[in-house]
Amino acid sequence: MSSDSAGMAQLFNIEPTFAGTTVTPQSAMRISAVYACVRLIAGAKASMPVQMFQKRDGARYLVDDHTYLPLLNEEPSTCCSAAVFWEFIESSRQLYGDGFAYIDRNRNGVPQELIPLHPLRVMSEKLVNGRIAYYVMFDDGTYRGVDQDDMLQFCNFGWDGLRSMSTIRWGARQSIGTAIAAENHSGKFFQNGVMPSVVLEYDGKMAPEVVEQLRNEFELRYGGGVNAHKPLILTGGTKAQALQMSATDAQLLETRNFQVIDIARAFGVPPFMIGESEKQSSWGAGMATMSQAFINYTLQPHLVRDEQELKRKLFRIGRYTVEFDRRALLRGDLEKLGAYYRQAIGGSMGPGWLSINEVRRYENAAPMADADGLYSPTPLQGATSETKPAA
Repeated sequence: MSSDSAGMAQLFNIEPTFAGTTVTPQSAMRISAVYACVRLIAGAKASMPVQMFQKRDGARYLVDDHTYLPLLNEEPSTCCSAAVFWEFIESSRQLYGDGFAYIDRNRNGVPQELIPLHPLRVMSEKLVNGRIAYYVMFDDGTYRGVDQDDMLQFCNFGWDGLRSMSTIRWGARQSIGTAIAAENHSGKFFQNGVMPSVVLEYDGKMAPEVVEQLRNEFELRYGGGVNAHKPLILTGGTKAQALQMSATDAQLLETRNFQVIDIARAFGVPPFMIGESEKQSSWGAGMATMSQAFINYTLQPHLVRDEQELKRKLFRIGRYTVEFDRRALLRGDLEKLGAYYRQAIGGSMGPGWLSINEVRRYENAAPMADADGLYSPTPLQGATSETKPAA
């Protein structure tokens, strides 16, 4: 901590940008590009169910009856559903650098609830033994310390041992500041409903009070959006001349378009996925192709960090692991998904790696009799009841 003005501004995230504006999570979310990026990433994360697997006999098996699954997929806390929980965690990470959830355990150490915490309510400290202690202000007004084993910290890029880098502060602060300044200027530009470069010409000489009265009357009758396109009536030889948009005003529009792309770049979101369609995407066509690329290059780093955090904090035994089901985002293109399933069960006369019942389980359908085996064009050596070729 620092007592100088620059240090305090950095501490409370109120340091001004080069454009003279202050970027905070609240002001940043008023920019449509920031709102769209955060909403897209958080919504995609919340739409993927969390799967649990168990390692046994050198293989990995899907678990669907564990007591932790409702916490991760239905109701982590009494205050919210799982979708709202994951959206809050992801938006906290993008805006503040980290998402936090307190693990409320019973006397046996079994998690009973995952309580989401606002990042500003959590302070962290590195202890002498290398562990991290968290000091949390809870909703009931109590302030108490929490051991690192009872706190889920979903980190962003750039973790320094205690906190991670906030996207809006480190990656897009100047771009967001410029966007805020451009928004303010654009609002003032269109506030009066007419070009601010309208010139009223009068051949004679007016007294100062008459000039002021004319200006006020003109703004009163023709200013604002409600007065737009009203017929303009001038008397006494007064003429109105509207100037063309200047190069500075045209450059303002280009600046606003560029800030959308620059903000999307900081969040790792392709601009076309937040409505910037002036430039053609190089990611290929089709919802499945774009969704898979978005998963690989934008969501994957966050998902891996979250999976590892959940595994090391929730499971004392190493044979369990959790994963977000990436296939949930591929269901928008049924043709591509159907082709994948067909190939997975051996539709091209090649060896299959999924059984028919596994595919039906992914699609929430009831299992079929004698549909648990894997297809193979030749009998599998040492086939078991789970690996023998399908009939």
